[in-house]
Amino acid sequence: MPGIQNSKGALDFLDGLGNYDTGDKVQFNNVSAALAELADFLITEARGNMDKKGNTATGGTAKSMKASDVFTNATKLQVDISIDSTYKFLDQGVKGVEGGTGKYQFKTKYPNKKMALAILKWVRKRGIATKYKAISKTEVKNQRIKRMLKESNNLKGMAYAISTNIKKKGIKPTRFFTKAIEATKKEQKKRFADALKLDIIETFN
Repeated sequence: MPGIQNSKGALDFLDGLGNYDTGDKVQFNNVSAALAELADFLITEARGNMDKKGNTATGGTAKSMKASDVFTNATKLQVDISIDSTYKFLDQGVKGVEGGTGKYQFKTKYPNKKMALAILKWVRKRGIATKYKAISKTEVKNQRIKRMLKESNNLKGMAYAISTNIKKKGIKPTRFFTKAIEATKKEQKKRFADALKLDIIETFN
């Protein structure tokens, strides 16, 4: 199979791009596949980062990450990543009313009923979770919470206490999604270059 460097037809085609040939002959099948693979790579990286930081609690944010099919947007190939809007609080952090760092900030140290209920569900789910492989930070937290559940006689009271503590101290930035984007950017250059080369070679074969 000829490479770009020794294919006269490919070189003539590339010379003509932007002049008289719009490049419509090239089918970007490999580029599309590379874009879909990079979307999966980003999601896998983000989920892995969450687990390393011990932030895979109920799994809601991790499960919400999904990639669309590759589509054409004007002259660009595009894939969209959907994710629960609360991801930004874990990624960028939330300052507590009494300390902490983060892009966002709690306004009051008193948790509302909705937050306390969400924490109650979170505590119950993590207290039930059990795994038998080498444990991650998430699983270490699950075991700690399980011990707390055994020692607690008032789950609602414990959930309210945890909620209050979060509002006071805030949520530390994890940059789980930001780091996933950075890792994906490092991957994309080579993957797209290789995919584009294949698409051009296949066009002239």
